[in-house]
Amino acid sequence: MIFTRLAKTAFLYTTVSVSSVLFAAEAQEEGDVRKLRTVVVTTQKTSESLQNVPIAVSAFDEEAIDRLQLTGGPDLTKAVPNLSFTKGQFTGFNLKIRGIGVDVVATSGDAGVGIHQNDVPLQSNRLFESEFFDTERVEILRGPQGTLYGRNANGGVFNLITAKPVFEEFQADAALTYGNYNSVKANGMVNLPVGERVALRVAGSLTQRDGYVDNIVTGNDIDDRDLWSVRATLGFEPTDSFSGWLLYEHFEEDDTRLRSGKQLCRKDPLDTSFAGIPIAFEDQIFTSQGCLSAPLDESHDTVNSVATLAGGLAVQVGLLSGDAFTAPAIQDLRTIAAGFDPFYQAEQDLWTLSLSWDINEVLKLTSLSSFNETSVFSLEDVSKVEPTITFNDLSAIPPGINPQVDLYNSVFPGGVVNDPQIGPSNFYTVADPSGETTEAFTQELRLQSDFSGPLNFNLGAIYMDYEAGNDDVIDGYYFISNALTGLLQLHNASLAAGGPPVIPGVPFPASLDESNVDGDSNIGNSLNGLGRNYFRTVSPYELQSTALFGEAYYDINDELTFTLGLRYTKDEKSQKNIPTYLFTPDVVRADPLAPVPDPATETNLDGNVDGIFEVEFEEVTGRAGFDWTPDLSFTDDTLLYGFYSRGYKGGGINPPQPSENANAFPSTFEPEFINAYEMGTKNRFAGGTQQLNLAGFYYDYTDYQITQVINRSSVNFNVDAEVYGLEIEYLWAPGSNWLLSANIGLLESKLVDVFAIDVLDRTAGNSDFVVLKNAASYSNCAVSAEGYATILGAIEAGQLGAGSTAGLCLGSFAGQEATFGLGNVSYVDGDGSLRTIGALTPFDGVNKNLSDNNLPGAPDTTLNLAAEYTFPSLGNSSWDLTIRGDYYYQTESFARIWNVPRDEISSWENVNLSLVLANNDTGFQITAFAKNLFDEEVITGAYLQDDSPGLYSNVFLTEPALYGVTISKSW
Repeated sequence: MIFTRLAKTAFLYTTVSVSSVLFAAEAQEEGDVRKLRTVVVTTQKTSESLQNVPIAVSAFDEEAIDRLQLTGGPDLTKAVPNLSFTKGQFTGFNLKIRGIGVDVVATSGDAGVGIHQNDVPLQSNRLFESEFFDTERVEILRGPQGTLYGRNANGGVFNLITAKPVFEEFQADAALTYGNYNSVKANGMVNLPVGERVALRVAGSLTQRDGYVDNIVTGNDIDDRDLWSVRATLGFEPTDSFSGWLLYEHFEEDDTRLRSGKQLCRKDPLDTSFAGIPIAFEDQIFTSQGCLSAPLDESHDTVNSVATLAGGLAVQVGLLSGDAFTAPAIQDLRTIAAGFDPFYQAEQDLWTLSLSWDINEVLKLTSLSSFNETSVFSLEDVSKVEPTITFNDLSAIPPGINPQVDLYNSVFPGGVVNDPQIGPSNFYTVADPSGETTEAFTQELRLQSDFSGPLNFNLGAIYMDYEAGNDDVIDGYYFISNALTGLLQLHNASLAAGGPPVIPGVPFPASLDESNVDGDSNIGNSLNGLGRNYFRTVSPYELQSTALFGEAYYDINDELTFTLGLRYTKDEKSQKNIPTYLFTPDVVRADPLAPVPDPATETNLDGNVDGIFEVEFEEVTGRAGFDWTPDLSFTDDTLLYGFYSRGYKGGGINPPQPSENANAFPSTFEPEFINAYEMGTKNRFAGGTQQLNLAGFYYDYTDYQITQVINRSSVNFNVDAEVYGLEIEYLWAPGSNWLLSANIGLLESKLVDVFAIDVLDRTAGNSDFVVLKNAASYSNCAVSAEGYATILGAIEAGQLGAGSTAGLCLGSFAGQEATFGLGNVSYVDGDGSLRTIGALTPFDGVNKNLSDNNLPGAPDTTLNLAAEYTFPSLGNSSWDLTIRGDYYYQTESFARIWNVPRDEISSWENVNLSLVLANNDTGFQITAFAKNLFDEEVITGAYLQDDSPGLYSNVFLTEPALYGVTISKSW
């Protein structure tokens, strides 16, 4: 059967193989001329060139992956134009293509770039942790996808194609690597034929190395690696018209990988006076935000713990007397002072079954089934800084003098807090476990035609059933502190002794999580998820997604083809409403993991108010365009194409509303849409020695999903944007032994009509207002400077007691302006409107005009240059020596849409070198390599925490200089 047009456009979505890939281009020697080898794609009995496919796509086979040192997903940044990759805050990652990725933080959120393995969409995956092995190729498609397979992807698609069994042929290979940091890597494959129509292929990979971050408290090297994978694929072809394969893959990691690199902060000290009025300490503790807005390279202080939820409450009840972090911060990004070493564990089990049936000479039916289970759990010391002051020790005060001191000493003997999770300690400690478990089933069917006439089609359907966070203890995000535990212990002890509540508004005892009574030092093993002495957010989520899709191809003539693709998608999402219950009494919520009905905000498909939010999204999207292959005298081959595509990414459900503010944010967020216009050309010329591909695009981006932390919850909103750019990919073989390449990505992105409050700068620089701390939730508010000065003056005059400013953010003085001789104050908001508010009325802040700001993770230039030279037949032997160098440069970008100096990610560059000595006759090869040769310390992204932890930024780093030697053999 010959699939002609389908092979050109749809090969990426069918059973295909690549004999050579664009960036692994080899040479065919014809005299002194080195021709670039054609990228060949095979479907059944027909081969087609990648240069004939009207899609902006980069592809790498296993040889290219090795030569470009593409160990795993993060390395793709250095090989694909307009692609960026950074770690995320909550055990996730953000792969972006043309500025489009996932800036939403929600269990119910979808990725902007679809992650696939063998065409199977992986809603949850281990692309960040795992490494490539026994790979047929890796494909990266740029632009909206969805009319040919899988889930919707409005930014692009990553597709890993694993090597499949080969019939009637024994094959094997093995490789062993040793490098710095005592790095040991081993991988191998064996292909076993079983008769003429069955074969089994088994492959595995192991990576172990020491850590490259020093923890000076424990004395250990952390951020090490200990991971392995195994994959078994059974291929079968019982008849000439029916074939398939069954794959099982297991991945596992258990080490001290850091979820985030370092906590960066410019400390915000406590104010001692305002407008010439002295501030008592009881009021000073509400004047710090924790960290100030400053560039990352000027943010090497420690957070002011008084401005954090745990540290501030500890000061209010007497556990601490001030900032716990007073020593100078460690400047080195790869040195931390954590009270305990991190813990990182991830697993994945993936089953895939592919069946293909040639119904007749013109129709082919393909079935693709999968089941995927994943889990990830990470635990870290939040601050990664060693406290310099201890909890207060009042044991020197004799008993009987002060009942409150006696109570304190009975709960905290010697100033030690006995925390069930952290253990006994007199130092302020904060930990934040984060994890997720998922299950997914997918079933996809595709019907393809190969009619002899001008019209052909590819039709398909897919169903996905996905669940995440369903009540396992590791699911969700925790915030654990012995200061919070001590606060609850003191509160309950005071009530038991007939005293007043220590925590305002909590009149009844709340239980501790006592699951660590055996003293297990691993905090991850000490949780039951039910304790009231720590904060936990968890949102059990389910997705049922159904889609019908297809493309039709009409050959207008031998050179010109019209393509029309359509997709209908229905996403049904549900999420349990499980509010957080820090300090919540047992009598109020006996089971904190039971869904809570919320008549005010709950939207359900079935009309029931049962504590389960349900939303549904139905959309029709597609693409249409032409591709033209003219016969030009000045090129060997030319393809011109132009397409319009409409991309879609589903909306979702925000976390539960905080109990202290039931209307803090919307309960849902809307889907994203992209109207994408793209034109491109692919060319081969100069006798097959040069290749130039160009792609230009414009995106009208509607309802882009962003996240901002509000009251310890990651909340998602929608804004509009525009994106446009150009991509240039060039290959040149100037001589028989040379190969040169250059990839350039140019990108412009800007927000359109966006106005929002910056939590780093709630006053937007307006000196008529000040930022203060909420004494209950430790979120921040803005209030008029005049009103603040008035309350401070009343405290100084003795009209109000010290600490009265605690009521400003709580609204205790709102509406009492006349009593203090005040009125209203006015300000111009970011959208230009004039707003008026009471001088003693707190509000969230002044909006900034963000129009024309850049999207996060969207550098305006990416550049990759590479040169490769081969010395063939050294000493007339069968050994070839190849020297290769790769240079990558990325301009500055931003971590948030506010684009303030704290958001700026500096430009960075990377140099890789390799030396390959290969014997093609024996299959033996020795490779010496160096990655990040000049040991650049690169920040790829940053995550701004919210008010209650103190507005610090967690940053994510690339790996340091890595070098070593690999010995491999193939049979």
